[in-house]
Amino acid sequence: MNNLKYTNNAILFDPYFVTGFCDAESCFSLNIIKNPLFKLGWKTSLVFSIHLHSKDIDILYLIQKFFGVGNVTINGNSAMYQVTKLGDLVSIFDHFNLYPLKTKKYADYLLFKKAFDIINDKKHINIDGLQELINIRASLNKGLPDRLKLAFPNIKPKVRPEVPNLPISEMLTKNLNINHWLAGFVSGEGCFFIHTSKSKTHKLGISVALNFFVVQNIRDSYLLESFAHIFGCGNFNIVEKSGIVSFSVRNLSDITDKIIPFFEEYNIQGVKAKDFNDFKKVSILMKSKLHLTKEGLDKILLIKSGMNFNRV
Repeated sequence: MNNLKYTNNAILFDPYFVTGFCDAESCFSLNIIKNPLFKLGWKTSLVFSIHLHSKDIDILYLIQKFFGVGNVTINGNSAMYQVTKLGDLVSIFDHFNLYPLKTKKYADYLLFKKAFDIINDKKHINIDGLQELINIRASLNKGLPDRLKLAFPNIKPKVRPEVPNLPISEMLTKNLNINHWLAGFVSGEGCFFIHTSKSKTHKLGISVALNFFVVQNIRDSYLLESFAHIFGCGNFNIVEKSGIVSFSVRNLSDITDKIIPFFEEYNIQGVKAKDFNDFKKVSILMKSKLHLTKEGLDKILLIKSGMNFNRV
């Protein structure tokens, strides 16, 4: 496999970027649906997918070209990249075997591969093979839906593969290209946000602050906790009750001197790149103290009004 794959004339995706984006946004699904047309009365299928808002459909087409397989569909505000053919899924496995996932999603990937082997060897057409798929499905993603629990009472959930907690600091010592992975992961899970609020201590009555943050499930806390190591700044926060962890950078000098230069070298892709560019524009205004002037504040408020969820 080549180290890089062409997408279009302008963009060349690094494979670590693709893995990082898939760590953030992809899903490995095993579907088992009742269907009387099949021998055992059940239809099974495997799906590797990435589901985004339709405004980010361009990155799905780029990923489709990177892998060279799969289809992109759009339905209203929803866009989906899917790989469903067994032969096409081999290309997905080839990639992740060389550039493994770094989050706990790697366990889902390994279970997905086990299911692939069963279906590819046609073992699922007998009851023992189908039961084995059910056992795998019980440990995959969010587990079994009630309809399958009722239909298959003798479930023995497959033990989820152990995924070592390998923080970024250790990845760096192993010479893994974590920077491109980070760019991909942040393209999926990161947020570049302009925070404004009323303030009695500010002459114009409004305070402005930049906030770069990444939020993730608590199961991957070890990864987010180590983000400060590579960026050289930021804060890690964990909320046990909600099962959420976050990494954030709010200090203006850290953002202008560390965060922005990092992502100028290792580019954000997709619609979030537009948020990053607007984030940069505001940082320049703030560094020049123009946010303390009415003209500068008006520019910032206008930029903010078209960012994140407000972006068309």
